[in-house]
Amino acid sequence: MLEDRPFREWPIEQLAEQAILHVANRAVLDGLATEVAHRPGTRARALLARLQRLQEEAGAAPRGMAMADLRDLLASAAGEIVRLRGALATAQARLAATAPDGQTGPHRRVYLTPDAPAWLVAEVRRAFRRRYHPDSHGNAGGRGRAEEVFKRAEAVFAEIEARG
Repeated sequence: MLEDRPFREWPIEQLAEQAILHVANRAVLDGLATEVAHRPGTRARALLARLQRLQEEAGAAPRGMAMADLRDLLASAAGEIVRLRGALATAQARLAATAPDGQTGPHRRVYLTPDAPAWLVAEVRRAFRRRYHPDSHGNAGGRGRAEEVFKRAEAVFAEIEARG
């Protein structure tokens, strides 16, 4: 019995929201309209009228456009996508060529973007210091590795600070 009305427990507002979210899906609109038809009240009647309008529009092409026009529009959009993908590939290749290791500056070495605000750079620097400070590592092996990372990170942050 519940399979006949899967939206039985949903309030009118949620049914209206789902209609907006699934405006192009005729099956969902049909199910919502079936449920709303069982509901009493003026809000339910208004939503039912709106759902019926949406159902009529769901199967139709956009207003004022013939099928040939839609095909032309889609073909030009596909061409534009191909052009933009090519431009993106070119830009990525140019960006990779700017730095020998694929990095674009000191920010990338400490997992930041070049446009990172100063407060974020300071917080990341503190985090690196907390994690990799040699005094926070008890064993000799961990201390040596931490000291290397700490020194490299400090050099990177000094370079970022010098750049301004």
